[in-house]
Amino acid sequence: MLQPLAENAAALARNALTLFEIACTAGIPDMVLVVPDAAAVTERVGTSSLVEPVDVRLMVAISAVRNPTARGWTLAELAEQSGVSAQHLRRVVVPRLQDGGHLTSIGERWAPVYRYRSLARRVVTIEAKLRDWRGAVGQASRHAAVADAAWVALDAASVSVPLANEHWFTTYGIGLLSVSTDGDVEKLILPGASRARQPGRELLVERAMALHQEGRWSGDIPTVFGQVLLASTGVDPRLAGVGAR
Repeated sequence: MLQPLAENAAALARNALTLFEIACTAGIPDMVLVVPDAAAVTERVGTSSLVEPVDVRLMVAISAVRNPTARGWTLAELAEQSGVSAQHLRRVVVPRLQDGGHLTSIGERWAPVYRYRSLARRVVTIEAKLRDWRGAVGQASRHAAVADAAWVALDAASVSVPLANEHWFTTYGIGLLSVSTDGDVEKLILPGASRARQPGRELLVERAMALHQEGRWSGDIPTVFGQVLLASTGVDPRLAGVGAR
């Protein structure tokens, strides 16, 4: 099922990177489509990836003010914005962000090197299941909080019941896709308006872009009793060049 979805990714997000198994604050979506913002990506060349939640929270928060690069923040102020202690900031977070090219010191204060903006113009998640549509809706409803659009993809032979319960999808703003045995992908229910919130959305984007920059297209694949847990039947595009945990 994942292979047909990957082959039809452009119908869901044009010019998107197709990635898999990216852990975020809302779980681990089976598939993540990211449309990069070329200007934002270029602006961040030479900096480290922001893959820690506290790093993203901090950069988003201190970039929300007017002229953020001209303002200095004390450790106490950074602690209030990030939700962690000043001691942890001093020992771990600030040195990491400084070394990564994100923060610079202004005397005893700190300022962002750039105004943070998203690396993605659009991010879409897909939860793929053969039959368990209720479980898929539960997972996708969480993904909707960090994505611009969240979809559930089901085997075409299993969509009649969820279609008869369309309110499950519309309540959470989730879309429904059917995937046939021939690989055809059809949009049955469109997702509602985006409910994505920062910094959760940005953590997903940052981790997705970090994976892409490493030359990978999937995060670690979970195993059960030593066996890879497949998301669907057929070719699984996650298995090429990725590890299992």
